Amino acid sequence: MGNLKRYQMTIAGKKVDPASGEWFETENPYTGKAWAEIPRGNAEDIDRAVKAAKDALPGWRRTIATQRGHLMRKLGDLIAENADSLAATEVRDNGKLIAEMGLQLKYAPQWYYYFGGLADKIEGAVIPIDKP
Repeated sequence: MGNLKRYQMTIAGKKVDPASGEWFETENPYTGKAWAEIPRGNAEDIDRAVKAAKDALPGWRRTIATQRGHLMRKLGDLIAENADSLAATEVRDNGKLIAEMGLQLKYAPQWYYYFGGLADKIEGAVIPIDKP
C-alpha cells in the first residue's frame, strides 16, 4: 500500500487499529490516485464502539450542562484551529471545492459556540400531540 497516510479509528478515546487488521485505500476523485488508508471496520469494531459508548454514559449523565457547553465550545475552537487541515482532507477525499470547505469551516465553529452557549439555558415548548 506504499507511503499513504494511515488513519485509525477512535474508540473509547483511543486510536485503535481495526479488529480485522485490514485497511482500504481511498482515492482522490480528482487525480484518481490513492492518498490514504482507512480502517476497514467490521461488526467487532462496532461492538467495541457501542460498548465504549455504554461505558461512558454514566459519566456523561453526571456531566452538568455548563461543562457540556464548555466541551462544545472547545470543539468549535479545535475546528477553527485545524480548519486548513480539515479542509485539505475533505477536498482530497471527496472532491469538495476548497472555497466551499473554507466557508463551511469558517462558520462551523460558530455553530458549536452558539449551541454550546445554549447548553445551560433551560427553555422549551410543549407541543400538543392530540392535534394533526
